[in-house]
Amino acid sequence: MSILISEQQWSAHTMVSPFLSLRIGDAVPVESNSTSIFEAGDSAWYALLCRPQQERQAESWLAARGVYAFHPVTSRRTKVRGRVREYERRYLPGYVFARFAGVPVPHRVLTSPFLTGALCRSDGQWGVLGPKRLASLHEMRARDLRQEDERQEQRRKAAAARRVRAGDRAMFRAGPFEGFQCEVVEVDAAGGIKVRFELFGRESSVTTTGETLVGLAAKES
Repeated sequence: MSILISEQQWSAHTMVSPFLSLRIGDAVPVESNSTSIFEAGDSAWYALLCRPQQERQAESWLAARGVYAFHPVTSRRTKVRGRVREYERRYLPGYVFARFAGVPVPHRVLTSPFLTGALCRSDGQWGVLGPKRLASLHEMRARDLRQEDERQEQRRKAAAARRVRAGDRAMFRAGPFEGFQCEVVEVDAAGGIKVRFELFGRESSVTTTGETLVGLAAKES
């Protein structure tokens, strides 16, 4: 006796057969399409709106689907009760800037639990960001990082300057006068240290920073 199976039945059987041996509790892999939230087209940047304090989660969600995204931040470190903590300062809270390698499909993008919309044009379509706007965002962050570096440098200089006082003996540990001993004459509020020392038999004076000096004990001088 022969059994005839229709094409439709065979297709259904093919789809179901891999799961016939599964038991309750087994893990089943779920197939996903990493490009499902955008379609073929020119790549472009968009400003997406996200829920409060969930910019990083939104970035991860987009990255898992093949979309690069960032939100402009600068890391900060602060000392609270003797413990150093790092936190992020957001320039534009609630925004994530995403580069789609095609045309985004809004209703699919907004299935994300972290995203709520995007900046739109007057006709309601998602607006494409121009390179000048993105450059200004990056420059804003770069400028803030430079300012933070300058502040940290000033703090380092001030801390180093506090290690020596007027009248102390010190020695240059770096620079053209490395190894020369000197006397601290004055310490200014900005961290500059004026010292005097003997060079080629003559007394000379320069203004340096505490980072180039090491204090000497009385017996060393």
